[in-house]
This record gives sequence, structure tokens and C-alpha cells, in this order.
Amino acid sequence: MMERFSPTTALWKKLSLFDRTVGAIAIILVLLITVVLLRGNQSPLMVTQYSWRNTNIGAQTQALAMTFNHPIDPGKIEAGLTIDPPLAGKTIWQGRRWFYTLTDIPRYGTNYQLTLPLPAMVRGPRGQDFTSLITSRARALVYIGVADEERGRLILYNITNPQQPQKIILTPKDLTVRQFQIYPQGDRLVFTATDPTRRGGQQNIFTVTTGINNLNTQTKVLPGKLERLWEDQDYDNQHIALAANGGALVIARENSQNPADAGLWVAPREGNPRPLGINADKFIVAPNGNFLAVAQDGGVGLIPLTPDAGAPQFLAAMEQALDFSADGKQLLLTQQNPDFSHSLIIYNLEERTQREVLQGPYPLLSCRFDPRSQPKAYCLQADFIQREGEPVQPEPYLAMINLINGQARPLLALPNYPEVDLSIAPDGLGLMFDQVATGPNLGSQDLLTNSQRAIVDGRVWLLPLPGDLTAETNVDPAPQELTAGFAPRWMP
Repeated sequence: MMERFSPTTALWKKLSLFDRTVGAIAIILVLLITVVLLRGNQSPLMVTQYSWRNTNIGAQTQALAMTFNHPIDPGKIEAGLTIDPPLAGKTIWQGRRWFYTLTDIPRYGTNYQLTLPLPAMVRGPRGQDFTSLITSRARALVYIGVADEERGRLILYNITNPQQPQKIILTPKDLTVRQFQIYPQGDRLVFTATDPTRRGGQQNIFTVTTGINNLNTQTKVLPGKLERLWEDQDYDNQHIALAANGGALVIARENSQNPADAGLWVAPREGNPRPLGINADKFIVAPNGNFLAVAQDGGVGLIPLTPDAGAPQFLAAMEQALDFSADGKQLLLTQQNPDFSHSLIIYNLEERTQREVLQGPYPLLSCRFDPRSQPKAYCLQADFIQREGEPVQPEPYLAMINLINGQARPLLALPNYPEVDLSIAPDGLGLMFDQVATGPNLGSQDLLTNSQRAIVDGRVWLLPLPGDLTAETNVDPAPQELTAGFAPRWMP
């Protein structure tokens, strides 16, 4: 019988045992790879990276980022996600990486439960649901104490649990705090204080830790760690303003040996202060640290603080700058009109346009943007009242103002004290204000108002704000007394 000739068979017989072994292994590997490609990735679907692990979310949190171990249908992830209580957002995909961009500000002092039912989204090995307990930042404030051992000291007051609030005194007894600002992560405060080591009751600048680390909750930081900044015996540091991103600190300073040497200085995030060549005592800093809004003769100046901020601007006829919006694109100002009435103006810094919101006979004392997307602000306005046998006195009241149509709704009368300090919660759900009793100035260690009246006593109040700004209600919220103190600031 004739043997059929095959070139492949003949070639295989000519190969050595080693060559045949290697060839067989290669064929097996090709077959295995083909099977894997045909069957797809059979490993359980998992989250390999998760940006909210070991952190506290807050108003500055923009998005959640997740990375998966293999491709997945985006629609299944988006349909399967649950967050309890709800936290609205929109999704963006970049390959296996998923971004959930928040459209709501997280409620402070709240725990959120996030769940993704991963086993239901793939075939093959089932794996496990992905779950995460998300913690928002503490509902807390800082104020200057007025009573007993708290007097003149910075107090951190955590009211996340209203039934068991917690107080921590942050600064020592020998420093009398005048003014303070909070860094964006809530880990530090910067403040001015009369320093017993300096002559004439001059004020120096310090920082102090709060014990809070929102970006890494597993790292413990002790509260009350004090640091003195820029020791300079020649200058008295009178006022400070910090950008919301912590990138620039503006300081009003006066040379104690030469009062003519007075003006504003700016200190970047890293480095020493440098003079701006401007003399002013009313100023605020844009959230991104690029601009300084300062009251000047005949208007308000917008002074660039960084090289990319553009040219200076001057807004004629404006009285003072009140507040920047959270994104830094808008600025609230007051304007005095030729008929001596006063207007609330909203200025768009990108378009360089301005619009009158409302007009009235009396000036606005202060205003704060609502941090949520709805165009509203909370403002301190004043009526001038003359009672029998008494001179005309300003009587302030708190009002909510619609920035689109200018409608103002009075919320609360605040008699007897026009220098009320307002602070809006970063989630927009509460407004804090103070009321103080004043007396004659007696010495360099007195606690002082902006008009340099000595503070005898003070109270910090909380006014709850509605969670749903679109719902109209005629029920005025009732203020709640929180503690003895003044100059309250919400922790960011």
C-alpha cells in the first residue's frame, strides 16, 4: 500500500524532540488565547480605584471617580447606582474610568450609603456588590469666645449632633484674637491677635491647627498647634482676608514707627508678604485668589493678584464690595445713586457687565450669596427709626433677595446692633449671625467690633434655611441660640 506523502508530516518528523515540544506548547497557548478572547474576561467585575475612600466630601467636592477592572456597559452602571440619601450628579466615561460629577452640594454632617450591584451587570463569576459609606464634612463653626476661659480665644464648635455638641478651645489665653479666616480644608485657621511679646498691643499673624483632616480621615492631627507668621516688630497687622482656595492672604498693615507707611500686602500660599501699594481697610479676595476687590475713592477697584488675572478694573460710583459667588464669576456690590438712594449691583467679572438688582433709600450693610445654584442672597438691610425722645437709629433686618427679579423677603428683625456678622453654611442649609452688647473701649486687650467699640457680651445664633429653594413658603424660620461668642464662621 502506497504511503500518502504530506510535507507537514515529513517536516514534523525531521524536527528534534525539543523543537516539537516547543511547537506543541505554542499551539496550546494559541488555542488558550483564542478561547479567552472568545469567552471574554471571566474575572469578577470589581472597582479597582475609588476616589472617595478615606475622605470627607463637602462643598468643594466636584466628582466621584471609579475605575473598573474590565469594560462594562455604562448604562448598567448608571441604572444600578443608588445613593441614600439621594445625591444628584451626572456621569462621564473615559474608557473603564467613570466620573460622577455632583450637581448638588452634599449635606454636612450626613452619612451617605453608595451601592453598585456589580454581580447583576456581568455574566460569569458573580463577585460582590460594591458598597461604600460616604461621610460628609462635620457641621461645625469657629467663633471668638466672650465668656470666662473662652474670652478672646478661638473656639471650634461641632454641632453635627445637636444633642451632644463638642467644643475645643484652639488658642492660648495670652493671645486676644481680633480676626480669623479658615483654610479651605478646615485643617487650619489664620488669625490676627494682640501678642504680649510685642509692644503697644500690636497684632501679629498666627496659624493654628483644628484637628480636622478632611482629605485623609485616617491621619490624626492634634488641634491647637500654633505657628507665628512673618515676625516683624515694625508692623501692626490690622485686617486679613483669605481666598477661599487658600491661595492668597491679603493683610492691612501699618508701620508702628511711621503711620504713613500703611497699606495692603499680599502673601501667596508659599512665601513672604509683598506690598501692593494700596491703602484700604475694606476689601475682599476672590475665591481663586486672582483678584482683590477694594473700596477706593469714587468706586471699587478690582486689583489683580496673579499674572494671569488681567488688567485692573475700576467700578465707578460703587460704595463697597460685599461678596463673591462661590465660582468667583460674580460680585455683589452696593452703589450710591445721584438721588442718594442705594442699589444692590451684581457684576459679572468675565463679561465685565453689571446689573441693578434692587434700589432703596437705605444702604445694604452686608450680603452673602446662597452657595447653591439658585440665584439668591441673604442681606442685612437697615431701616432708620426715630422713636420719641431719641435720635434716628439704624434698625437692621435680615432679608432673602432674589437676584433675578430683585424681590426681597424680610426674614428677621435684628434691633439694637447694626454690625451683625453673617456666615452662610457651605451646604446652604443654615445662616449664622451674632449680636453683641458693647461699651466704652477700656484697653488694648478689649474685644472690639469693626467700629472699635468694646464687646461686653455676645451671642451666636443659627437660622435654619430651607432645603428646597424652589418651594415658596410664608413661614419664617425661627433662630436658635447656639452659644456665647461673636464673629462666627462655618467650617468649609
